[in-house]
Amino acid sequence: MYVALWIVSIAAIPLILFGLRVREIYLSKKWRPATAKITACYKATIVDVDSVFVDVEFVLDGAPYRKTEINTRQMRRDGFENGAHIAVFVNPDDAGEVVLDKRDTSFLDVWARSFVGRFLPTQGRG
Repeated sequence: MYVALWIVSIAAIPLILFGLRVREIYLSKKWRPATAKITACYKATIVDVDSVFVDVEFVLDGAPYRKTEINTRQMRRDGFENGAHIAVFVNPDDAGEVVLDKRDTSFLDVWARSFVGRFLPTQGRG
């Protein structure tokens, strides 16, 4: 009995992660693309994993914004030099929420984006 419960609990973890990613992709469908300029690039360690973080500046609807500590989820600085321009998505309801445009960089992203595109209506949302 306990073994079955344990197995079900372990099987639920990937489903929960998938569901969270689907939700994030679905909610971000209304986010707007922008071009941001990198103002700083630095390495940091999170739970024993090195990652590159960037600070960026961008303009949305004529207003300048600045966002710090965006995790690139990369281990190398390639393409993230100071002064470089990168594509980002900005939450129009809160310009402080910015993510890098890194579509389909993992199997989970490909699968979740496919699921959202096929099964969750995103037209007419505003």
